[in-house]
Amino acid sequence: METARIINISTDETEVVAKKALTIPEQARAVKVVDSETYSQAGEILVTIKGLRKEIGAAFDPIIKKAHEAHKEAKAQKDKAEAPLIEAENIIKPALAAYDREQERLRREEEERQREIARKAEEERRLREAEQAEKEGRNEEAQAIIEEPVYVPPVVLEKTTPKVQGISMQKVWKFRVTNEALIPREYMTPDMVKIGGVARATKGSIQIPGVEIYSEDIVKAGAR
Repeated sequence: METARIINISTDETEVVAKKALTIPEQARAVKVVDSETYSQAGEILVTIKGLRKEIGAAFDPIIKKAHEAHKEAKAQKDKAEAPLIEAENIIKPALAAYDREQERLRREEEERQREIARKAEEERRLREAEQAEKEGRNEEAQAIIEEPVYVPPVVLEKTTPKVQGISMQKVWKFRVTNEALIPREYMTPDMVKIGGVARATKGSIQIPGVEIYSEDIVKAGAR
């Protein structure tokens, strides 16, 4: 198995800020917020974290930007190289699928035709058998033969579509909505974006049935 290569992006600037960040978790674990003084200490650590994150962004973001631009360019070149092949696939695949559907339709029609022939043959055989029984005075037996349901063994024909190594047909089930009003409730998804927008805009002054709108206090820190 091929091992993924780790790209070294370290610079003097990134190493410095990374080392600074390593000292912060220990400071956070050491402080216990029990009074105003320790509250202020914890707040100072949070402000330091915000500042260091800003420094880390300044050190790493230009590297990330260059890597992202290189990724986009490589992806664009790959897409350009693949485009003719995708175009060819989009020509051939529908043609193969259409041919397969037509052959399946013909196969089913032929199965039905042969079943009908077999059914008629069995009915004629039954009729002859009933007539013979009637001639011999076995009227009840003749009636039973006529009334017995006609059974015809199923006719199953082989598919005629040629087999090509590496090519197969897969049945994919899809759907389309024909009447949204008839869709059962369990298949409907709440519009989380809309609900969230209403909660933020109204600050709980409007209630939505089936939804609890509440607030949480989130600590925010700004870098000095």
